[in-house]
Order: sequence, then C-alpha cells, then structure tokens
Amino acid sequence: MQKENYDRYVWIGLVLTLIVIGLMTFAWLGESARLVEAADTTSKAYVSHGRALYVDNCTSCHGTRGEGGAGNVLNSKALLTSATDDILFETIRAGRPNTTMPAWGQSNGGPLTDEDIRQVVSFLRAWEPTAPEIKVNDFVPSAVRGANIFVGSCGICHGDNGKGTNSAPALNDAARLKALDDKWYKQTIANGRPAKGMPTWGTVLSPNQIEDLVALMAAWRKGEAVAPDITVAELLNSALFSLSQNDKADAAFYLRRAKAIAFGPALQKFDPIMTLIEKDQQTQALTDLDALYKNWPIGDEAKGKKVFNDACGGCHGSDGQGGVGRKLKPNEFVKTNTNSEILTLLLTGRVNTAMRGFSGRLTEAQLADVIAYLQSWQK
Repeated sequence: MQKENYDRYVWIGLVLTLIVIGLMTFAWLGESARLVEAADTTSKAYVSHGRALYVDNCTSCHGTRGEGGAGNVLNSKALLTSATDDILFETIRAGRPNTTMPAWGQSNGGPLTDEDIRQVVSFLRAWEPTAPEIKVNDFVPSAVRGANIFVGSCGICHGDNGKGTNSAPALNDAARLKALDDKWYKQTIANGRPAKGMPTWGTVLSPNQIEDLVALMAAWRKGEAVAPDITVAELLNSALFSLSQNDKADAAFYLRRAKAIAFGPALQKFDPIMTLIEKDQQTQALTDLDALYKNWPIGDEAKGKKVFNDACGGCHGSDGQGGVGRKLKPNEFVKTNTNSEILTLLLTGRVNTAMRGFSGRLTEAQLADVIAYLQSWQK
C-alpha cells in the first residue's frame, strides 16, 4: 500500500497561516494608528473647548496668555511641571480659601461641570512644552497669612486662636506644640486624619498656604500672639454666606471676628444682628447683615482727603479730574456701587491697567476714609 505524502498540504497551510498573520498585523497597525489619531482628535477638542472656557471665565484674573494679574501666573514651566492634573482640577473645582480664587465647580456652587474643568486643565497643560521659565521671589512663610487661613478654614473646628472646641482639639496648646514638630503639622494638614474627622487639605490649600499655617504653629510654639490681617469686609461676606445657608453658628463666628477689628459708626450694628441670630429671627438678621455688608466701611471724609492726596492724587489728580487715572469727580462707578464694592476695587485694583490694589499698602480704615471722600464728590 502506497503511503500518502501530506507535505504539500502542510506547506500550503503554513503559507496561508503566514498570510493571515501578515494581514492581521497590517490591520492591527492600522487600527493602532487610527486609535492614536482618534485620541489626538479628542485631545485637540478638549483643548479647544478648554480654551473657550478659559477665555470666558479666567482671563480677567490670569490674563489671556496665563501671564497673571489679579490671579497667579499660570503659563509657567515651574508650575505646570510640578502641579499634576489632579491638583489643577481640584484647585479650579474648589478654589483657594483666603485668596481671590473662587470655587468654579458646580459641586461647590460654581458654574462649571467636572467635564468643563477637565477641558480647562487640558488647555493649561497644552502650554507646558513652551511655557517660559519664570523666576519668582523665594517664598517666605508668614504666620500672619497663616492666621488669615486659620480663621477661614480651621477656626470653625479648632476654635478662635486655635483654643479648641467640642469637635476638635486645641492646637494653640504649649504641651501639644512642644510634642509635635513642623514636619508633623505639614504632613497632617496636607493628608488629613480621616479616622478623626480631619479632612485632607492638600487638594484645597496650596503648598505655600500650608507652609503659612505651619509658620503659625511655629509662632504659637514660641508663645507669640499672631493676629490675622483679614479685613472686616471679608469676614462680613463670610458671615452673610453662612447665614444665607442657614448656618447660624458659622455666621455668628464670623461676626464676632469682624466686630473685634471693626471701627467707626457701623460698629454699633453688630450686636443687634447677633441678637437676631440668637433669637432665630433669621430673615431680619439676613436683611440687616446684608445692609451692613453693603454699607461697610463707613469712614471720615476729612481724613480721606489727606489719604487720597498721598496715595491717589498722583494718578487721579488732587481735584479728582483725572490724569493717568480716570476722572473721579464725578465718577459713575462710585455713584452706582456700594461701599463694599468700591472697597473691593481699591483692595484688588483693575487688571491690565495702572490701577494697582492697595491691599497691604493702606489699611481698611484708611480706604474707608478715601471712600467717604470720593462719595463727597458725587453729591
């Protein structure tokens, strides 16, 4: 019996298998290229949408090219290489306490969805390859800035001046401060203590803000008393927001802090509002607090003339008729806005103009006197 030879079929099968593998490899390579192209298209769409959102919402503070202004510089190699997408996302979503950076996420009361924020992050990230190296001054932690942050973010739980409450321990305690060093506080603030109800602040506060809080702890450890330089206007705004959210305890807390540093004729209005809150007459308390906030601060016209001539006359003219700066006698903005709104402008200035903010250069009381003087020109 003749033995059959299958070698021919084996070779045919091998050739066909190699052809199939080649076709599959070619298809796979084409699919990979298609996926890369699709991802690139999606990325470009994200960047494009993010650019539109940035222009509409961010340029007034951070500049059209991220060069900064009232807000920080964003188009910076150092920032974009050190900040992860998660940090950028959380900063936009939740804002930065005790800064001019508000919360933009809808979950925090802002206008942007999480998808919107991711698109803005994609737009910012697109700057990274060509972002300039921006030399900044060495950061020096400040206990005073730390005290400002503590009032707005920590005092609710840890009490006035860190003396503790029923819900959180005292931090301004000699024995505790001696036992725990700066490194421990820095790590604990950043990472939180979830099992003890301490939230994670590393995604809310910037590294520099955490350094400022640690500087506050260091000052307390030395027995130093550190007073925040937060303004009455900021505290009244926080009280107004808290009361509008039916958070009476926080509203009373901010009002007490505001009263402690308030001045002038408006000082007598604080106690009646706190009494209304205690008696649970929230509607009237909200009305009176809103009026106090809008009318704050009330200054002295005569004192304001000297402050104006020293600090403002060089640009706006001693008679308010303008020059480098706008004409103020009269001025539509001063006529139509509340004391609170005028104070905000004086503190922060105007972006992309010669008008710089006076925060840190003039006190709130001095600015109140300037406002009174400006208003005398509108009559």
